[in-house]
Amino acid sequence: MEEGESYLAADMADALRATLRYCPVLSDEPEGRLAAIVDFTFNLGAGRLQASTLRRRVNQRDWLGVAQELRRWVYGGGKVLPGLVLRREAEINLILFRKQ
Repeated sequence: MEEGESYLAADMADALRATLRYCPVLSDEPEGRLAAIVDFTFNLGAGRLQASTLRRRVNQRDWLGVAQELRRWVYGGGKVLPGLVLRREAEINLILFRKQ
C-alpha cells in the first residue's frame, strides 16, 4: 500500500510539472482550474495535453472553450465511456467554479 501511494504521488507530481510546463497561465489561476487540468494530464498523459486544442484554450484563458474541449475526451475504444463523461464533467465543474 505504501509503495503504491509513493508511485501515485510521483505520477501526480509528474502530471503537475507537465501541466505547468504546457499551460503556464494556470500558475496564476484558482487551484481548481489547475487541479482539473492536472487530472486530465494524469489521465491521458502529457503528450495528449501538449498536442491538444485544450492546451491552446487554457493558455488563452478561454474557460468556456476549455469546457467544450474537455467534453470531447470521453472515448475509449471508439465508444463513449460513462466514467470518462463523469470525470470530464467533474473537471469542467472545477474549471467553471461550480460546486460539486
